[in-house]
Amino acid sequence: MSDPALLRLLGDHASAHSVPGAAIGVLREGEVASASWGIADVRTREPVTPETRFAVGSLAKSMVATALARLAADGALSLDDPATGHVPELRGSGWAESVTIRDLLANRSRLPLRAALEFSDFEGADDDVLARFAAEVAIGEPMGEFWSYTNAGWCVLGRALEKSTGLTWEEAMRATLLAPLGMNETTFVMLSPAEPRATGHEVTGTGTVPAEPWTPRALGPAGSTLLSTTTDILRFARRHLEDPALGVLRETHEEIRIHGWLDAWCLGQARFDWEGGPVWGWDGLISGERAVLRLLPEQRSAIVVLTNGSTGRAMCRSLLRELTSECFGMSEPALQLEPSPGAAGDLSRFAGVYAWPDRSWTVRATEATLVIEGDGCTVEALPIDDRTFLVDPDDPDNPTVTFGAFDDSGRPAVLYVMLWGLPRV
Repeated sequence: MSDPALLRLLGDHASAHSVPGAAIGVLREGEVASASWGIADVRTREPVTPETRFAVGSLAKSMVATALARLAADGALSLDDPATGHVPELRGSGWAESVTIRDLLANRSRLPLRAALEFSDFEGADDDVLARFAAEVAIGEPMGEFWSYTNAGWCVLGRALEKSTGLTWEEAMRATLLAPLGMNETTFVMLSPAEPRATGHEVTGTGTVPAEPWTPRALGPAGSTLLSTTTDILRFARRHLEDPALGVLRETHEEIRIHGWLDAWCLGQARFDWEGGPVWGWDGLISGERAVLRLLPEQRSAIVVLTNGSTGRAMCRSLLRELTSECFGMSEPALQLEPSPGAAGDLSRFAGVYAWPDRSWTVRATEATLVIEGDGCTVEALPIDDRTFLVDPDDPDNPTVTFGAFDDSGRPAVLYVMLWGLPRV
């Protein structure tokens, strides 16, 4: 697809989803096509250009995993090393003694989950903040034997990078990943000027407004502080397609299907079972910005889309279906949001309380729906299939919730709100 055709495609889908600005890059068998569309900020009307830096959110997790894999390939560490060997703050914590670097990358460490660590502004922005964060994680009670996404686990991995290199995690990322790959446009919000830069926007029924930035340094390795461009993300993608040592990150570690998000989790990235074959990658979601990276190894291709609107993932779903169908003969399945009465069987098996120490959701069953209360709201959930329930069809990121870890009687042990698992208590 030519650059002008890509620009038309990007503009059509961004306009349809009210995204103020976006950029796309497509790597196909060594050739790159790219396009930039719209404005970086609704207040200044500054245009998006190829040099515009976007907040990439959780794509930073894939970058942290890649930095660790490169260190492992160089013999500086092993992914099967005990985490305590690289994160001294975890020593003496019962849950951490048997956890490896690979376990953290696979989101299977049983790491304590708390909203105060996953989503809050952890105190401080000094060079020791990750050490203090890891010490706080160490004292919590571990979760059960179930898969759950976590921000805290990636901050612990950031601390492992620090101890393995003797650098701050940002410096370690530059030394082990960004500089070697020529990702010179990628930076961190607190370290250097980042102009031109996109502003995140919330797209609402009454208009599009700038979003409040969220940039705690302690959650940087999870994605709160990293800025990049489509050009740099394609450099990152190219290395994944060309370097056999990075193939380990595409090995499936958990067959966990969460509606609208992933079909399996690997190491720092997900597998998506598309029509035509699997692809890999991950999404970033932060402060009115959305980022999507897809790797198509069999086609020696990759696609990155960066947006500055809260509806960016919905835009990407429609864009990717058209683009990949035309260019690669494969496409992301349509997101199923049509309720199917009776699909989940006896709804009483889902009833219960699912909670962390500081976050709780209560599920009650009616004859045809679930009533779910949590985070200060009450929603009615309609079954889509035997484990997925529709809660808000207008939410571009999280229209559903998912239940998992079913026992022999069919009772779930975990409720997934977005990607985070809350155990039944």
